[in-house]
Amino acid sequence: MKLKTSDLIEPLVALGALLLLSLTVYAIMKPFLAASLWAAILVLSTWKPYIWLVQKCNGRRAIAAVILLVMMCLFFLLPVIYAASDFANVGVEFIAGIRSSFESGWPSLPDWLIQLPLVGAPISEFWSGLAAHDAKTMSMIRGLIAPATQWAIVIASEIGGGMVLMFMSLFIAFFIYQDGEHIRDWVRGLMERVAGERSTELLAVSVGSTKGVVYGFLGTAIAQALLSWIAYLIAGVPNALSLGFASFIMALLPGGPVLLGLPAAAWLYHQGDTAWAIFLAVWMLLVVSSADNVIKPLLIGKGSNLPFILILFGVLGGAIAFGMLGVFIGPVLLTVFYEIARAWILRPMALPPDAVVGRADEVTKISE
Repeated sequence: MKLKTSDLIEPLVALGALLLLSLTVYAIMKPFLAASLWAAILVLSTWKPYIWLVQKCNGRRAIAAVILLVMMCLFFLLPVIYAASDFANVGVEFIAGIRSSFESGWPSLPDWLIQLPLVGAPISEFWSGLAAHDAKTMSMIRGLIAPATQWAIVIASEIGGGMVLMFMSLFIAFFIYQDGEHIRDWVRGLMERVAGERSTELLAVSVGSTKGVVYGFLGTAIAQALLSWIAYLIAGVPNALSLGFASFIMALLPGGPVLLGLPAAAWLYHQGDTAWAIFLAVWMLLVVSSADNVIKPLLIGKGSNLPFILILFGVLGGAIAFGMLGVFIGPVLLTVFYEIARAWILRPMALPPDAVVGRADEVTKISE
């Protein structure tokens, strides 16, 4: 059968128009992509509590959504606001202490700092040049001011942008809660178009992986924050509660709480509390760090077996791609992709069909 030119051109034109439309829609949605992804992850992870609240509110979905979103907002923002306020007060006191120390002349560096190997001598030389207003030292400081200022502006803009995205994601989540079942039907239809008879299984893997990663990350962060706060409190570190809240934020990064704990241990050692410094360092390195390897797998369960290197890539790459919210979004997306690929390639060889379908049906019931 001879094909007409129109038989080839018309599908290509339709495909080109569809591609152009898709690119246009992507350009429109790009500013809201990170917030929308995080909103979808939040809704998926909290759908059961939302349905319970709907029942308690006599079917008033809007009221239930507002209650749940306010609780989320308090959960995420109150620790950040409290810790930021406390650290700001500490910073003001620290600056005031520095100013008072300079009123009686240029202070000398402590002996323990000067005696540090490799770095002690350069620090002492730099400090002496700063005291004498050495031209070379002052020129180096002036050269560092502009990069430091730009770095501070970038950090502040990232934090501010992350807070805006957080509020935007909560706003979007409100509407996703309202149309949750309708969106679920769209997702199921898309999966059936793409994966055919395996759509139920792959959708189940996606749901289980997403919830597992969110519960694992947040649960581990809470556990590490509590363990860190207890250690700071016992060791007598000032602002223990704020450091505990900061540990919750840092726990989203692999090994993050240790980055706060070891400097606190060094501060205790400098104050002469050697025993407490050793206790805090050992606690952070062994107890708090091991919680990431014990609690997170227990909370994630069978939802995901994402290798550590991919978790690290997800956190760092997600932060680069989506900003502050990418710390959550990156690992979730990588986990979903990893688990779908593993289910597609390996699961048929490991499980009989009835076991796969049974597990898929069981997981997908969470959204009904």
